Amino acid sequence: MIRNIVERTFWITNISNRNVSLSDLNVSVPAMSSVNLLDKRHYGLTERQVLDSATKGSIFVKRNKIVVRQVPPLVKEGQDPLPFCQDPIPSRGASIYEIKQEQYDELNITDEQSATDHLDSTILVSNNTATNK
Repeated sequence: MIRNIVERTFWITNISNRNVSLSDLNVSVPAMSSVNLLDKRHYGLTERQVLDSATKGSIFVKRNKIVVRQVPPLVKEGQDPLPFCQDPIPSRGASIYEIKQEQYDELNITDEQSATDHLDSTILVSNNTATNK
């Protein structure tokens, strides 16, 4: 004998644009979404806990943000909300920026020129400190 087990549901909808926390149920309801609180796959709540929350708990307190639904939301069977695309996302083979390799004559100095410039600057600094004393 096959028995039809009717699964109880208790749907609520968060009508605010922020996530709402139901602290007595330890559940956070995402913004602008509906949740079945008696869904055993996601929540381990009893019907008594949910009804107590709706009458005098956090659902009751936050009734300006949480609405108890009398009718569950309609879900079209066999149709994905977002179709999955098997095609890979194309990527760029080259950069969109053009990189220029420019040569500046001021930067083309040899190690000897750099050493003499450094030596000249240290001599000038040491002469300035000696004259200031």
